[in-house]
Amino acid sequence: MPIEFLARLGRMPQFAALRHRGFRLLWAATLLSSTARWADLVVVGWLTLELTDSPLMVGIVAASKMVGYVAAPFMGVVADRMDRRLLLLVAAGVNLVASAVMLLLFVSGWLALWHVIGLALVSGLTWALDNPTRNAFVPDLVESEHLTNAIALNAVALEITVVVGPALGGILIPVLGMGGAYGLIAGILLLDMLVLLMMQKDVRHGVAHGHESPVKSLVSGLHYVWGNQTVLVLLVIAFLLNFLAAPYRYAFLPLFARYVLDAGPAGYGMLTAMAGLGALVAGLWVVSLGNVERKGRLLVWSGVAWPASLLLLAMSTWYSVSLVLVFVAGLAQAIVWTIIATLILSNTTQPMRGRIMGLRTGVVISLPLGNFLGGAVAEQFGAPFAQGTYAASAILVMLAIVLLVPSLRKLD
Repeated sequence: MPIEFLARLGRMPQFAALRHRGFRLLWAATLLSSTARWADLVVVGWLTLELTDSPLMVGIVAASKMVGYVAAPFMGVVADRMDRRLLLLVAAGVNLVASAVMLLLFVSGWLALWHVIGLALVSGLTWALDNPTRNAFVPDLVESEHLTNAIALNAVALEITVVVGPALGGILIPVLGMGGAYGLIAGILLLDMLVLLMMQKDVRHGVAHGHESPVKSLVSGLHYVWGNQTVLVLLVIAFLLNFLAAPYRYAFLPLFARYVLDAGPAGYGMLTAMAGLGALVAGLWVVSLGNVERKGRLLVWSGVAWPASLLLLAMSTWYSVSLVLVFVAGLAQAIVWTIIATLILSNTTQPMRGRIMGLRTGVVISLPLGNFLGGAVAEQFGAPFAQGTYAASAILVMLAIVLLVPSLRKLD
């Protein structure tokens, strides 16, 4: 059984968090849910291009999938008050229904662009609930000495799916068609729910049941961040990089695949998968290091290397070179997000983790805005110009933050 194999891995010090059965099940569920999400992102991006032949519409649909992040801070409050396993089941169930509806609409021939946008909005809301809940859930499932290892392993699980999901979505489009792709996505989400149901007797619920109102809980979380300079700076970096660097996967890669590299849907899936492969390599490297030292310095270097690789991507017209550059971008991106998550959770008290991770997810609201504006700029001036402008701006922003907050490099 796969779960038993994970238990055996847990005997190795590099995978110590897998000794805890609850975390093993959560890790397996993360593999399933994130695979479905990334496959859906590739399929819906290509479907939008086929329906509209418009880079702007691709940006709008990508933005719709993430606009729900604006609700993430409130979802973080919910994660601090309710059974986190139940919340994950709700998110998976809604995603399963949305995929089934998309499948039925496509097979019946009734699918229209407004359906795609509407279901993308639903998907964004469920992710806004899932992400802070899943991250806040991790410390409930492992001992404190295994927390850093659990965070890194959770990131590895996500990045494995960034390789598998897009490649799966890109390959299934020409092999089985859109209908077959969405049928498989629905099946994966069903398995995700079954794994979560297995956790019922294994979870030590660390949920705070306070008597203050949800709004007051959110305000107390904001005050906590304002008084914690480390967490505040990390959230600002996450906000800005989500706006300027992260759109390459969602708004720009489908445009490069179709209009610059002439790679088709399978080539687009491989481009996205290469970003995931780079991220997976980065995650395994962080796991192998254990408790990484000089985290601040590593964050600065990777935060500059990420947009630098995207600036080179904007100049590339060769598919093989673009694959390498996307791999480097994915590697640097994963290091940035892993270090930020580790530093935030290690500098946040247990009763605040749901709210703070909700705010961490909430700052991703800058990503749909970046997708939308990126699609609009690409519509007028082309994808290479739009990607190059975004990447150069991200480099300047990171250098400015390093100059304004020199203590960032000293974080550990």
